[in-house]
Amino acid sequence: MKYLVMAGKAWKEAASLLIIGKALQLGTKKSCEGPGVVNADYRVVFLKRSTKNSFLPNMYVFPGGAVESSDFSSAWLDVFNKCGYSESKLKEIRTDAPPPRLYKDKPDHFIMPELGFRIAAIRETFEESGILLAKHLPDNFLAPDDINEWRDIIYNDASQFVKLFQEVGGCPAVWDLYEWISYLTPTHMGTRRYNTAFYITFMDKLPKVVLDDTEMSGLQVSTPQSILEKWHKGHLGVAPPQLYELHRLLNFPHFDDLKKFAEERGRKGIDEYFLVRILTPEGLVSVLPGDDLYPTEVDYLGDKPQLEMDSSMEELRRSASKLNRIESRSKSDIKLVVNIDPRYGHKRPLIVA
Repeated sequence: MKYLVMAGKAWKEAASLLIIGKALQLGTKKSCEGPGVVNADYRVVFLKRSTKNSFLPNMYVFPGGAVESSDFSSAWLDVFNKCGYSESKLKEIRTDAPPPRLYKDKPDHFIMPELGFRIAAIRETFEESGILLAKHLPDNFLAPDDINEWRDIIYNDASQFVKLFQEVGGCPAVWDLYEWISYLTPTHMGTRRYNTAFYITFMDKLPKVVLDDTEMSGLQVSTPQSILEKWHKGHLGVAPPQLYELHRLLNFPHFDDLKKFAEERGRKGIDEYFLVRILTPEGLVSVLPGDDLYPTEVDYLGDKPQLEMDSSMEELRRSASKLNRIESRSKSDIKLVVNIDPRYGHKRPLIVA
C-alpha cells in the first residue's frame, strides 16, 4: 500500500498522550457500559477543546498538539547528556519493530523521531494541563508561579521548552512514554488534518491539572467507563480516535495490568490508523485497516470523491467477515464494530452490547 508523504502540505504532524493515573479507593461497581464491565482502578486525563479551536471544537481529547521543529533540535542531546543519557543510550528507546511512517523522512539534522515526538507530547501536555513530565529535576525546582510563567513563555514560543531544561536542569521523561497507536485525520471533513502519534504514560499520583484558558475549556479526570457513560448520555463529545481508544482501555480494569501491557506492547510497534469514510443511507461508516471494506488503494489526499454505498449498515456488516469499523447514525448514535485482532500485539476495543 503506497503512502504519499505530504506532511506540511496535506496535513501536519502531532503527538498526543494518554495519561493514566492510579486512583486509590475507587469503587469496583459494575458500570452501566454493560454487564461484565467493571470500573477501572485508574483515571484518564481528558481535556475539552475550546469553541475557539478550528479543529474539533468542544470535543474531549487526550492532551497533545502539533509538533514543532524545536522538538527535534540537536540541543536536546546536551540536555539529556547532562542527565546521564548519552546519545548511544538514547538510541535504546528505539525498538526493533518496523518504524511508522511518522518516523520516516525526517531531516538529517533532527534528533531521532522517537525522541522528538515524545518531547512534543510532553511539551503540549505541559502547555495544556500544567503537568510537566520530567526526570532528574533539582531539589530547588521552580516555584508554582515560575512554572506558570515558563508555561506561558513556551505556549508562545515552543523553542523555549529546551531552554527551560537548560536553565533549571532535568530532562523530559521520554522513557516513561510508551508507543501506543497513530491516527491520520480522514479526508472530506473540511478541517485541517493531523497525523498523530499517540503515547501512553502512567503516574502513581496525578498532579493538579490547570487548564491553559486558551485552547482548553473543560476537564475530565475519570475512569474510561465514566467518560463513556457521559458520552452515551450526550453529556460530552468524544472524537472517534478517543472513542476507539477508550473502548480499548476497557480491557484493563487494573492500573498495574494496563501498565505492564503498555510497557511490553510498546516494544512491538505503532499501528497506523486512517479512517476511510463511506456514506450510506443511514449515516457514516468509517472503516479501519483490517476491515473487508478497507480499500486496497487508499486515497490519503482526498483526490477522489467521497465514497458512497446504497446498502444499509446491517447489509454491509453481513457481507463482511472481518470487521473494524465505526458506524455513525448521528452524533449520539455511534457504534464500534470490531471482530479482528489488531497488529503489533494490541487489544481490540471491548464492546459490550
